[in-house]
Amino acid sequence: MFHGPFRATRPRHPLARLAMSALGVIAVLLFVALGMFALAALAIGGALLLLVNALRSTPRPRAHAGAAASPAPPPPDVIEGEFKIVSGAPAQRDPSTAPH
Repeated sequence: MFHGPFRATRPRHPLARLAMSALGVIAVLLFVALGMFALAALAIGGALLLLVNALRSTPRPRAHAGAAASPAPPPPDVIEGEFKIVSGAPAQRDPSTAPH
């Protein structure tokens, strides 16, 4: 395939081929083992980080048994939400169009 100056040639001696194959397998196994150690270190570090954050956060107050867990629902004619004033001029309201 490549006929340039950086072409890797395989050794011709059978023992040299066996030694090179063994070195390749050992190198692959070392990289796999290194990856497993890195994965274990990241998992342990992440678990410790979650534990520290859980222990550091302040506990939330619990609702008392006698108090309602949720506030009372608003009346049906009330629409809850947020608003933003777009213009600085107040809107003029026509009293004749007000609902009765």
